[in-house]
Amino acid sequence: MPNFDQQPPAGGGAPTPQGRGGAPGGAPPAGGRGAAPAGGAAPQGRGAAPPAPPSALALKYPWPAKPVLLGTRVKRIDGPDKVTGRAKYTHDINRPGMLYGRIIRSPLPHARIVSIDLSAALKAPGVKAAYNVKEPGAQVMYQGDTVAAVAADTEERTKDAARLVKVEYEALPHFANEEQAMDPDAPVVFMGGNTRPGTAQDVGDIEAGFKQSAHIIEATYYTHVITHVCLESHSIVAEWEGDKLTAWCSTQGVFPSQQGLAMGLGIPAANVRVITQYMGGGFGSKLQAGAEAVIGAKLSQMAKLPVKLTLDRKEEHLDTGNRPSAGAKVKAGVTADGTLTSYQADSWGTGGAGQGVGNLPIPYIYTFPNRKRTHKDVYINSGTQRPMRAPGHPQACFLTEVLMDELADRVKMDPVEFRIKNAPVQVPSAMYRTYLPEGAKLFGWDKRHATGDPTPGPIKTGFGVSVHTWGGGGSGTQAHCDIMADGTVVMKCGTQDIGTGTRTIVALVTAETLGLPITAVRAEIGDTNYPRSGGSGGSTTAPSAMPAIRLTAAKALEALFVKVAPTLGVSADTLVATNGRIHVKDDPTKGVTWKDACKTLGADTISVDHMWEAGLSSVNSSGAQFTEVAVDIETGIVKVKRILAIQDCGLVVDRLTCESQIYGGVISSMNFALYEDRILDRVTGQMVNPNMEMYLLAGMSDIPKIDIILKDMPERGVVGVGEPPTVSLSAAIANAVRNATGAAIRSLPLHPHKILAAIEQQKAGGTL
Repeated sequence: MPNFDQQPPAGGGAPTPQGRGGAPGGAPPAGGRGAAPAGGAAPQGRGAAPPAPPSALALKYPWPAKPVLLGTRVKRIDGPDKVTGRAKYTHDINRPGMLYGRIIRSPLPHARIVSIDLSAALKAPGVKAAYNVKEPGAQVMYQGDTVAAVAADTEERTKDAARLVKVEYEALPHFANEEQAMDPDAPVVFMGGNTRPGTAQDVGDIEAGFKQSAHIIEATYYTHVITHVCLESHSIVAEWEGDKLTAWCSTQGVFPSQQGLAMGLGIPAANVRVITQYMGGGFGSKLQAGAEAVIGAKLSQMAKLPVKLTLDRKEEHLDTGNRPSAGAKVKAGVTADGTLTSYQADSWGTGGAGQGVGNLPIPYIYTFPNRKRTHKDVYINSGTQRPMRAPGHPQACFLTEVLMDELADRVKMDPVEFRIKNAPVQVPSAMYRTYLPEGAKLFGWDKRHATGDPTPGPIKTGFGVSVHTWGGGGSGTQAHCDIMADGTVVMKCGTQDIGTGTRTIVALVTAETLGLPITAVRAEIGDTNYPRSGGSGGSTTAPSAMPAIRLTAAKALEALFVKVAPTLGVSADTLVATNGRIHVKDDPTKGVTWKDACKTLGADTISVDHMWEAGLSSVNSSGAQFTEVAVDIETGIVKVKRILAIQDCGLVVDRLTCESQIYGGVISSMNFALYEDRILDRVTGQMVNPNMEMYLLAGMSDIPKIDIILKDMPERGVVGVGEPPTVSLSAAIANAVRNATGAAIRSLPLHPHKILAAIEQQKAGGTL
């Protein structure tokens, strides 16, 4: 039953400029399923835009105080289509006369193209188009860089034709890692130099802070590069009708992809329609049209036939983005009572060929009164970074949270107590002082032993903890609602469902507002013919779309009230919609069924447009994660035994999909800690594991028991949860391994050989 009497959440939830998976407006952030909120690590809102005041309409239609559907466990409405195969992903789209495209890529990490010969390929059976993506004289900057493309009438013929393209290269110097690029004697491979200074930080008196310190730690921390590994690879089906293009894309943003295709093809954006009905994961790598989308569209334009171009798994690893590395040489101080004093860091990292790390908010969450930091972006000859689920935050969290455990040990404080002491001021979006003790009690933290499990035998157990933040927020999304004379309700919005359940919550919020069951609503999304929305990234999708859906549905309902009121002999402002009926608010017996109410429209249809307004969503969230691990100190194998994740969710729209987001984020962070690693050969610069055999991911038997505590805060409105839960578990696992073994764990991934090396180092002389 819709209830419009509740007060709206405080603040308007103005968005951060960037944002699961990235920038909602289209352009990927410089740093990176994500973009960092402005201001970096500030959970209490520092750096975020001030909240806008609620609008008159948002005040009139706040979230209901006693919802019927909101906050319940609603199954995904497209679940049956997915499990039966009715759901059509981009690769499932087949058009009449369709060709298949393929990209010819550089096998070398750095080279000058001497010549490209397409003649043999053009003469091959079934080939309808081929062209040079790069011209002779141009340089390729990484293995997998695009060189040429072909299209033929079958996939087999396309592969054969691609092999007939003859490219002559002049090999040039290259770098496979940061150390090679930062070597003072290294050749200059990138224009302007192999490194670039980043934003510096200098606050307070760093030396005075260290003089106040009872303990100082100096150590180097490091996180590695991982790729997105989307279950559905990047794909496009392009079809032209005259000068107008229809593109079925696997994308997180139909409107950003529309703009990217228009720019890449040199045509008006109005001539491009992008459709994404279903897609299988993006994590930030699909926020915009990639090179493969533009290439597929060009091949289609040349051949005057539809073209499908789908990347294989190797291409996915090489040229669809990655999470940058991050390292820091840190010096940090703490007083005897556990108060943070000074933090000094020289940080670096690589985003690949000509790209940096972007936003790396260290120190993360905790404030040292005296801070000094320099940063260096390092360029190497590898595929470039793209936004990846909370860019900058998993790395910054690891670099800081591992240090926090070491500092806690120095002052002989429990790690939870140490974090509570140094946590930011408590506000609704930064509830660490509440979540940490609550989580510790639920997890059984009192059973944690001191650093180094004294239990006899090779299996050592340990506990770890870490906290995180993220921005999110909402803005801009538009929606359109049709109510038809037969009772049909259609809600249209140009947002995308990237696997998170957006289609379901669009229908849910519409149904909640109209007093209908969710089955009475048809949600249509993922098409640039629908009202504009930003890319599904940065945890901005729900905070942007749900207020727009709520207010659009409410305006449509108002229009229906105007039609129905005369038939009941009352004024429209006395009517409400509940349980599939429209009736007088104070007299439920005086009313009509929804279908009878819609019959008053006759031949008309109620068609209403509206958009996001402040007052129904908020920005910034916080959370804490605890984990228990078992470490075999003879083999170095780490087994995660259980995880507890506490997450601020604002208003929970659909509890089932919200929990699913937490599960996915936790598992993603576990992969980052224990399994994933992009490995480049130091000599050849080529990736040695661009497949699903040697690029490791957790299997079902690796997933431990995961308990989730959702912190439902309806008064805050909708807050995105795509990014936050993926941030902190990797640090918690590293801290648990340290608690188990007594050895300092300062770099990822936690592969067995690194665990054994840390244990040997501890035995040789200690790491504390």
